[in-house]
Amino acid sequence: MNEALLLWAQWGILNFDQYQIVKKQFGDLKTAWEKIDRLFLVKLGFGMEKVDRIFEIRQGINFHQLIQQIEQLNVQVLCVDDDDYPKCLRAISSPPVFLFVLGKLPSFHKALGVVGTRLVTDYGRLMTEKFTSDLVSNGFVIVSGLALGVDACSHETTLKKQGVTIAVLGCGVDRIYPSVNRSLAERILKQGGAVISEYPLGTPGMPHHFPMRNRIISGLSRGVLIVEGGVKSGALITARYALEQNREVFAIPNHITNLQLSGTNHLIRRGEAKLVENVGHILEEFQMQPNTHRKPVSFSSIESELLEHLIQGGKSIDELTAQTPYNVARLSEVFIHLQLKGVVREIGQKWVIV
Repeated sequence: MNEALLLWAQWGILNFDQYQIVKKQFGDLKTAWEKIDRLFLVKLGFGMEKVDRIFEIRQGINFHQLIQQIEQLNVQVLCVDDDDYPKCLRAISSPPVFLFVLGKLPSFHKALGVVGTRLVTDYGRLMTEKFTSDLVSNGFVIVSGLALGVDACSHETTLKKQGVTIAVLGCGVDRIYPSVNRSLAERILKQGGAVISEYPLGTPGMPHHFPMRNRIISGLSRGVLIVEGGVKSGALITARYALEQNREVFAIPNHITNLQLSGTNHLIRRGEAKLVENVGHILEEFQMQPNTHRKPVSFSSIESELLEHLIQGGKSIDELTAQTPYNVARLSEVFIHLQLKGVVREIGQKWVIV
């Protein structure tokens, strides 16, 4: 394992812009770890009082204990520059510099965030189950936040449908929050999904973590579906992030008398979300054909890589040869396999996801 990467990830102090400055100044994380000092952190924008606390945290990191914990938990730690880091997430304006991953990351070419209120109503639960079930039947990976209410319902429904779901946490992956959903997290992993976080191991769930967590949910997804939520809810924060990231936003209308959960109506009224009454409306937006009998499809690493390149729109073979290390013959071979799997087609000399 890359010792410097693990130490920086566990220190957990850098946002993406600061990380770029550190790389430019020191060249690599190992040199930066050895040479960085308090004055440089002040130049990065940290106040002196906070710098002292930051260095106290650094001094408390025991690398041997950290390695032992990572191996016991079977955690993978990814840097934004790593090949295995999700390309769709790297493309947002403020991607997490490091990701702690439990389980296996799927291909995100067909991922949708499903989020909503913790205080889910019977109607909200019914809509979550219906839409999530239909999305999974149509081959979608479901991304949510493991919170109570809509999030947990979307994860549970995905598991019942034998689908793959990703839980994004606002705490360390070893500190599942809320604790009542620990068994749910374990079942997500058992069924081939993943639990991920940008926060170092041991980090508790803090109120300010969850709005930041929401940008990852939308960043991993082609779009987000808002089921229920208040006008100032976390679900609407996710919708705002999705709009900033050029992702699609879908909203299920709520009863006009339920003012506490009028957030979806608010999004629709402002033109910030597309009103959806069934999954067909989502499929139409992505120009996908419904297939309720589609079986789960697995992808090789190169197939997953190419599908991620197609998330933002169709690309020609020539474009992909310039953006990937593969030649025309290899790309053509892979696309034949993807076409046989029913996930891509060629339109006007460009390959697109179906």
